Amino acid sequence: MVIQSFVHRMPVAAPVAAAKKAEAKPLDGLSRSAPFDLDAAVEGARKEAASLAEKLVPGEFVPGQVIVKLEGGLSAESLDQLAEDYQSKVIHCFDAPGAMAEKLGGKLAVLELGQSLSTAEGLAVLGRDPRVAYAESNDIVHSFSHQPAESEAGQALPPVRPAPGPAEGLEPDDLLESQWNMKNDGQEGGRLGADIDATRAWSLSTGRREDGPIVAVLDTGIDWHHPDLVNNLWTNPREVADNQWDDDGNGYDDDLHGANFVSNSGDPNDDNGYGTHAAGIIAAEGNNRQGVTGVNWEGRLMGLKFLGSGRSGNTVDAMKAFLYAEQNGARITNNSWGGYKYNQALADVMRSSSALHVCAAGDDGYDNDRKSVYPASFNLDNVIAVAASDRNDRLPGFTNRGAESVDLCAPGTDIYSTLPGGQFGSKEGTAMAAPHVAGVAALIAARYPGVDNQAIKNRILTGVDPIPRYGDQLASGGRLNAFGALEDDQIAPDSPISFRVEQTDGEKVTLAWKATGDDGTEGQSTSYDLRYAPGPIGDGEGQTPFAQATPVGIGRPGPSGHSESVTVSFPPSGHDREMHFALQSLDNVGNRSLAATTTTSVPGRPVAFEDSMDTDTGQWGAQGEWARVDSPGRGQVYTDSPGGDYGPGRDQSLTSKAIDLTNWKGSELHFDAKVDTEEGYDKCKVEVYGKKWWRTAWRTVATLDGEKDWAHQQIDLSGYDGQEIKLRFRFLSDDSRHRDGVYIDNVVVTAKPEA
Repeated sequence: MVIQSFVHRMPVAAPVAAAKKAEAKPLDGLSRSAPFDLDAAVEGARKEAASLAEKLVPGEFVPGQVIVKLEGGLSAESLDQLAEDYQSKVIHCFDAPGAMAEKLGGKLAVLELGQSLSTAEGLAVLGRDPRVAYAESNDIVHSFSHQPAESEAGQALPPVRPAPGPAEGLEPDDLLESQWNMKNDGQEGGRLGADIDATRAWSLSTGRREDGPIVAVLDTGIDWHHPDLVNNLWTNPREVADNQWDDDGNGYDDDLHGANFVSNSGDPNDDNGYGTHAAGIIAAEGNNRQGVTGVNWEGRLMGLKFLGSGRSGNTVDAMKAFLYAEQNGARITNNSWGGYKYNQALADVMRSSSALHVCAAGDDGYDNDRKSVYPASFNLDNVIAVAASDRNDRLPGFTNRGAESVDLCAPGTDIYSTLPGGQFGSKEGTAMAAPHVAGVAALIAARYPGVDNQAIKNRILTGVDPIPRYGDQLASGGRLNAFGALEDDQIAPDSPISFRVEQTDGEKVTLAWKATGDDGTEGQSTSYDLRYAPGPIGDGEGQTPFAQATPVGIGRPGPSGHSESVTVSFPPSGHDREMHFALQSLDNVGNRSLAATTTTSVPGRPVAFEDSMDTDTGQWGAQGEWARVDSPGRGQVYTDSPGGDYGPGRDQSLTSKAIDLTNWKGSELHFDAKVDTEEGYDKCKVEVYGKKWWRTAWRTVATLDGEKDWAHQQIDLSGYDGQEIKLRFRFLSDDSRHRDGVYIDNVVVTAKPEA
């Protein structure tokens, strides 16, 4: 098979402050030579405000509220002055603990705008103020759910499972037949084994109730009186129960088991049911002769209610919940909610948190690679995005998916769990799938107390049950397997055997080797990590570190000793090149083999144009801010905004010199690109100037927008054979919401000389 570079979600980096305007006042808001002129500020941001007004969907944001992040080092007095300047008031300051505050790099606060400013105007003027790193709306988010065909009516007494036969692993006395998600024996038309392999996982860990990891459930609350949850609740050690006093001074009276950010109280009781249902999946008490069994059935649940009875909430309350979780030691958060609007403040809070965030992918049947859903689509190291699967290991039509943006799936149809009032019932959606992953993450953290977020994530993603039909729909290609994620495996696979080059041409190399096992040469390893670079790959001086070499996607390993091969495609060149390859095998818990390496000489192929961008060759004319910058592992690349985020109203181009195709045929354009723009509004058009359809003009041959990491682009230019053309990368932005922009590297036009 032909393998293309595997494209990862665009990382959410610490934001880069916009360039300071010429009229900027001093960062110290308390000292200035002239009074602040709000009318002038509004007039100066008029175009940006109009653009923002078109993007703010009525009912999907809180009118009159703006989240601001101050530039680092500014004081509380500066925040007060900022609010006064804009005839607004500070209604909340986010108090991040030390390490989190350091990662945030500036104070976060919420302003309530005065009557003289609309929300769009407030966002525009505050976003331009040099004291402000960015300004965001307080967006509305919603719980994810899908209405099942069967009734969701609660049951006081759940159905009893028939007496089990011989079981492999540990089976608690309250594991119900209806809990196919934990143990699927083929009941009710299901597929044998289409479950999370819970009983074998429980033979390794059932959690740690006394001092184990805390799972914060950000949702509609938790029925903390539920008999199947009451023994698995986190208890605030600094709070005295029922004394109607804020003993720990955090602003919430009697927050014994969590907090309620809707009512601003210490009672996270559930007034809807979805939060309690998720909590039961994560950590309903097991082996207690009643109710159901949760994944982490000796766990600790923290209830953080920020969604109201209608299952909607806002970004500010979500941020408060994340901060509460951080301040009180939550190790994992479950997030069965989201929205379709990117919010930098929410991304920053989640990025800065020490917790691992498990997020539902959404229930609209979308491809999240094409239409992002947040927070699941934040490409953060501490986020796992989860789709839903059914009892036959299929992706139901409602679940969102994404080969690059959704990590794995977990059971999410007809899931039986706890409901408020001591009841039980079934629900479905990715809101039910995510808690399975959160529960397994807690089991891992309980069994391996020192494990970090990346190790938990690696165990979950490499330990999945691979399902071939998921290969192009989920990043891991599989469904959650709790046992695979928990296994205590200290033995790494052996290096692939006889790794070699079998065939080479100008842009393809066929590699071959023999597979090794899961433990040395025993068993079957779980996945491969294949990379290439123009120089040796390794840890020595002058070598490219394995992690910085270019990754390529590759199928799962066969049995130990199986002959394997893959054809790797890479960008073409007119020059002869040395290409170096390195291959590692991984097991189900993420142990890596030593890298097997090989190298080959790749002959150049005919090209009509080539520029690696590493030096100024004089082949490009840069309009506006286009310039070359350093890029890790790539040398120099071109970008539209070398100084940080791009500005409003941009229309600037990087244009090639004339490229002569008069004696060429079968022309193709190749280049590498990385993109971070506001999808649908800001874009980079790839354009060609030449004669086509009886007219010579600039024509768009591709459009780059959204969030995409480095990927190779290939465009057919054969319609321009036999003439002279020019290429143009034309960047356009509207008047609001500016991001990192586009990066271009390794532009090549290949063709065949005419005989």
